[in-house]
Amino acid sequence: MPEYSDIYVISDKRDEKTVEDFLNCFLPDREESADEYEIPQFSESPDVVYSKALELVKYCGANQRAEYAAYWRAVNQGKPEHAMVFYLKDGHVIYGLSTDAGDEAFANGLLAELKAFLGSEFGYIGHEASPNAADLPEFMREMENHQRCNVGG
Repeated sequence: MPEYSDIYVISDKRDEKTVEDFLNCFLPDREESADEYEIPQFSESPDVVYSKALELVKYCGANQRAEYAAYWRAVNQGKPEHAMVFYLKDGHVIYGLSTDAGDEAFANGLLAELKAFLGSEFGYIGHEASPNAADLPEFMREMENHQRCNVGG
């Protein structure tokens, strides 16, 4: 199994259309990574359970404080291999892509494309790690930590 570069960009674009456009642009041939989506996530007694990711996307777009992490995987050996959307409690969304870490130029290109797509200046490439941010300030600290760690090598 390859090691992955994880590309994360934060945005205030939380609407259903942006998420669908993100998926269609960066991971057009995909499948959902979960069979169901309980609200709240990981709840033993959820308020509601959705069977499709797009139902979840609609819910999170309408509920600015909802927190959720949703994942998709490429089919037919597509690249990037995974897409992720992390809805944060402050209304922001972290959009993510994972691809084989062996192709650094491709990962850097994805970061630039994703920033341009979302109109955001804030993003970074991590390795085999989900973002731990719950809001924009935490994401900014993570981004700064990754940039410091990557200086000089």
